[in-house]
Amino acid sequence: MTGLQTADAPLFFPELTLGCDALPGDVKEELISFLEDVAQVRRGPLHVCTAFNAVYFGYDLDAGAYSTDILDPEAFPLLGSSTQNPLPPVGSFVRIERGVHSLWGEVCASFGASPDVEEDGWTPRALSGAPSSGGPEVALARAVIDWDALGPLTSVEHKELARIRRSSAGAVDRWGHLVGTADTSALMSGRDHSGMYRQFLMGPGQRLLAAGDLGPLLQDSADTVAAERALQECFKTLEELLRQAPGLAVWDLYAQPVDRHQQFASGPVAAEMVDRFTRPAPGGSPRYTAVWPVLVGWEHEAGDEHALELTAAASAMVDANLALAFQVTAGSLRRDVDLRIDDSWQQGGIWRAQALPVDAVVVDCDPLVPAGLGHLEHLRPDVAKSTDSSKPKQIDSVVRVEHLDEALLVVSVALSEADLSAGRLPLPDAVPSLLGKGPLTLEVHHSGELLDRDLARQHTQQEPGWLASVKWPDSFYPGIKLTVAAARSGRQLIVTTTLLPAPVQVRDALLAWCFDPVLLAEAWGLLDFPSLVDPGLPTQRPIGGGHRPPVSALEVLIVAALLRDGRIGTARSRSLDGQQLSAAMFGPDVVTPPLLWTVIHTCEDMTAAGLLTRTTVAHDGVLPEVFTWWPDTEEAREAQRAIVSNADTATRQLRHWRRPWERRLPEGHNATPAARARYARWRIEVDGPDADTELPEGHTFVRGHRRGEGHGPAWHQHLRR
Repeated sequence: MTGLQTADAPLFFPELTLGCDALPGDVKEELISFLEDVAQVRRGPLHVCTAFNAVYFGYDLDAGAYSTDILDPEAFPLLGSSTQNPLPPVGSFVRIERGVHSLWGEVCASFGASPDVEEDGWTPRALSGAPSSGGPEVALARAVIDWDALGPLTSVEHKELARIRRSSAGAVDRWGHLVGTADTSALMSGRDHSGMYRQFLMGPGQRLLAAGDLGPLLQDSADTVAAERALQECFKTLEELLRQAPGLAVWDLYAQPVDRHQQFASGPVAAEMVDRFTRPAPGGSPRYTAVWPVLVGWEHEAGDEHALELTAAASAMVDANLALAFQVTAGSLRRDVDLRIDDSWQQGGIWRAQALPVDAVVVDCDPLVPAGLGHLEHLRPDVAKSTDSSKPKQIDSVVRVEHLDEALLVVSVALSEADLSAGRLPLPDAVPSLLGKGPLTLEVHHSGELLDRDLARQHTQQEPGWLASVKWPDSFYPGIKLTVAAARSGRQLIVTTTLLPAPVQVRDALLAWCFDPVLLAEAWGLLDFPSLVDPGLPTQRPIGGGHRPPVSALEVLIVAALLRDGRIGTARSRSLDGQQLSAAMFGPDVVTPPLLWTVIHTCEDMTAAGLLTRTTVAHDGVLPEVFTWWPDTEEAREAQRAIVSNADTATRQLRHWRRPWERRLPEGHNATPAARARYARWRIEVDGPDADTELPEGHTFVRGHRRGEGHGPAWHQHLRR
């Protein structure tokens, strides 16, 4: 390519760094409309990472490409003659150098590419939901590149790309995709491309980030922390805007125009896919089917060699998952079949079909939250055999699985008199197999009461149907409701009760905790109850962002962990950061990135609802989010108001100023003498009389200024050196 085309300025608003609720109504409408238009113009789906690129670097809707105002191709990662190791995350701009030719592109999608999946999509259960790192085998992935994202290729460049695709030793396969290893760093899950791209922008890609509106926050270590925080909030805000856009259908972190998806959903491929994916294995046992190989098979059947090339592969992958998800939510599945997503990353998505009835451990769980049941069945073969959910449960206790995914299990239990007296914690038959082997530890929190050490932390044994040898507090009564959570394969469970808004007088007893009236009546022989206000488990609020959604059932457990293990602060508040909180709840040895982000996003959801406050503390280059619980006192309310009023200085700075920058001009154009003179004066102001005052060829200079006031005095203190 000889030069990128110019375009309008980026549509980046400072309020993006403050959350979706901080966006003025007209700004939110403008951004949603822009994102819908970008999704229509692009040749593939819009990921939250590419949505950030569009608003931050400037996407020209008329040209269908990015501008060059702040994008420098020299800062793009260079792909060598062999497969990149590991593959760049979604959102990354990449380039391939071929002699005098340079090919530029943007990663618009990425998913697992394990060779263990059969050509018809059949997937070994051990692969579905398997960790992307930590094993002896290398995790493979496929990255889909949009080679037109920075302008249409010339005829010569098309020929170069075709040569690369034909080469068996090249970095690009016959579809124009990159196939290589997935990111297996300990800091970020290989599936979390939103987090990995932010990590890239704050590290190797900081040169790109510094050229935009967040550049002023990268001048020193304190500002870098502010930039990381602002970047994280931008991504969360953009994800929420994608979900709110009426013209977009969202799967995972990908958005597809509704009208474009409807064309796929009404076609024969979608119909055949639904038919194939809703077939259980012989005997009704679970069958696991992957999306990408099925799409490749239909490409061969149709004889269309271009059906999955370049960005068409990403669109087909998103459309296929959306079509299956619609069948699940619309209740129009094949009779007596349970269909649910089991792994949203591997091979474009792996779906699980099983004949009804399914085990109680999944019957109430969201079928569109990947639970990794296949890998679980591989590790615990007896789980697949336990599918009868019609048999009576343990001694009349009311047990319900509130949430299950590949990282986390949350169960609600209303204790019967028999289980209370026998010292048992009843669980669905399959739940113990989700936990680690050997003795388990119960962390018991009784809201409003300080328990003795032997009650607060107990060791228990697994027995069929329950955990045995549990010592329940004397103040427990029949029907009392518990919330229980554990990490998958973990050996620590956190158990808590929930206080009623006001105690209830029943006969001579004053009941302070939520309970099941039916179980209490059976135990005490009661006929009439006073009117009860039972808060139960919190109602699920709309997802506020992040690739790991918040789990409202965790809220009472988070408060319990903060009260038990939190650092005591102002006004008797309790604080922990996300890592510490996750470790306190589930044990430090099982806190994986998916579990950590589930806890953090739930805390953020609680912060938005006013249940916690959140602050950011920089330490050794790390940016932990600290969450604080406050007691209901006037002193605590005063302290909270002081925290909220302490606005982020860097964000205020970003709101009012635009930094100076060099802007690339269209090919054949050069800066005016006045722009060259302004640049020379600016460099002298910054670096003194010996500064290099020569403006690079093909660039002009835009002076930093206060927004809305034109080009004012030089803002040289925010120049990135």
